[in-house]
Amino acid sequence: MPNLSDHDLLQMDEAWQVGQPESVLRGLLKRALEDLRTARDRLNQGPKNSSRPPGSMPPWSRGGGGQAGDAEDAPPAKALSGRHSEAADKPPSEAANAEEPGTQAGDAEGPADELACAPAKREPGRAGRRVGAAGHGRQQKIEATRTQEHRALCCAACERALPSEGAMQAWTGWDTLEMVALNTGQGAGQGPTVLGVRIEVTRHLLMQQCCVCGHTTRALAARAEEDALWPGVEISQQRLLGPRLAAAVVHLCVRMRLPRRRVSELLQEWFGLEVSAALIDQTVHQAARSVAPLEAVLAEQLETAALVYTDETSWGEAGQALWLWVLCCCHTVLYVIGSRGKEMFDNALSTAFAGTLMSDGYGVYRSRPVRLRCWAHLRRKLRGLAESTDRHAAQAGQAMQEVFDALMAAVFEARGRLEPPSPGAVPASASASAQPCAPPALTHAHQVEQLRQLCQQHRDAPQKALREVAREFLRDWEVIVRQLDDPRLPLTNNVAERQLRHYVIARRISYGTRTPVGSHAVSVLASIFDTCRLRRASATDLLARAIHAARMGLPTPDLPPIPADLMHPSASSVMA
Repeated sequence: MPNLSDHDLLQMDEAWQVGQPESVLRGLLKRALEDLRTARDRLNQGPKNSSRPPGSMPPWSRGGGGQAGDAEDAPPAKALSGRHSEAADKPPSEAANAEEPGTQAGDAEGPADELACAPAKREPGRAGRRVGAAGHGRQQKIEATRTQEHRALCCAACERALPSEGAMQAWTGWDTLEMVALNTGQGAGQGPTVLGVRIEVTRHLLMQQCCVCGHTTRALAARAEEDALWPGVEISQQRLLGPRLAAAVVHLCVRMRLPRRRVSELLQEWFGLEVSAALIDQTVHQAARSVAPLEAVLAEQLETAALVYTDETSWGEAGQALWLWVLCCCHTVLYVIGSRGKEMFDNALSTAFAGTLMSDGYGVYRSRPVRLRCWAHLRRKLRGLAESTDRHAAQAGQAMQEVFDALMAAVFEARGRLEPPSPGAVPASASASAQPCAPPALTHAHQVEQLRQLCQQHRDAPQKALREVAREFLRDWEVIVRQLDDPRLPLTNNVAERQLRHYVIARRISYGTRTPVGSHAVSVLASIFDTCRLRRASATDLLARAIHAARMGLPTPDLPPIPADLMHPSASSVMA
């Protein structure tokens, strides 16, 4: 029978109960008790006995101390939940107000007396400022510290080479602000090292020159072609923020989770530089487009990994419910924002992947032949059963939890008996290493069989939660007990959940993104930042080089090389 609805409860008043026979009332009482138990169990769910994240608890129910899931495979396993996410992106209408050099967003057309008139009323449903309203442009005057001239190499008409010493004159230009390090020494014998940065202003002048054929050729700023995947995101050499300053701004927005207006305030406080939030948002999108070609490289490197962790969490895009996926190994991280379907996951991790996939129990992952199940998720489900208000479910859940905890302790005990590698020796892979003792699957075979029999016994239990947990264990039985055959394999999915934690916090600050371009920018930049962090390389340096290459029409720079200690198979398969 279905649960009692609000419509049903509204009709079951005292007058209705008086006219009902005792058999009907007894049946109603049985259904009401079942509904009450289900509601109480749902009310008692928390991070320790379900997949609810710690942040979902009310403030008065949160305990002190560290966060759950801080240490991988630490008994008892306390992995973060599977519901894990950057700063909010401005819509294109706001990004159009960016302060580009040589332009004024508020320049109005028409005579001065028309500007003095009151602005016309905004048309219904039309976004943007009113016609005739005063615009907003750059008010801060910046003095250039050096000048750089750009000349054409050949005539645009006859294609003759233009002499470098010929007469030239500037026809337009722009200013670029760049962040330069103050390092004046390299160490002993070369004076003290000066730490810090300064902002340099370079005035770029585009020159025009007359050819012997009589044609005057003008030099043009380099500009990238339009990309259908990045509508409205233009990349050109004519930008106010230089590559290194732009990369620093992106670092503050993405890695430090600062809103655009806070970054604008920080630049004003530190450097006295006035930069609008719209220009900062443009810079983030342009940086993401500059490194977007590296997404395919990240996906290819994940396919070659021996072990990949994956998880997903909700993500909002202008009120649309999307999901942020993470796929990571010991040296590569890839984020993707989109739907929660199987097609989205297959696009992120190709079906050619031949390694092992560590995940939770989401059905999409079951299509992969070689998997591992997170024991922390399973243990929380068993704990939820043990704390159920249904007596039969609580007894069964407690019995299953005791056996499961004993098997988990056996895995940790077997790990402790493994011989540590000698100093300087390269560790062997998990599959090739010689085990000095029998695996827990043999030493604790009776407990493995006891857990399987408990699941078989309750696979058709009348209590829904108990029945679902028992069937989940049986459906993924071979996947769940793999760690008992090889205790070096990880027990939890904490690696992926810790990667998502940073963006879960960012999602709560920014409430997601506002446009598909903003969502794509978040996933691309997050992948670059976390991959560089794993490879112990500077993501800001890579971003600066990629931004410079994109503006000049050059190939995208390569990702930092994978360190030698992470290339070994054991780096992704052995226990933490």
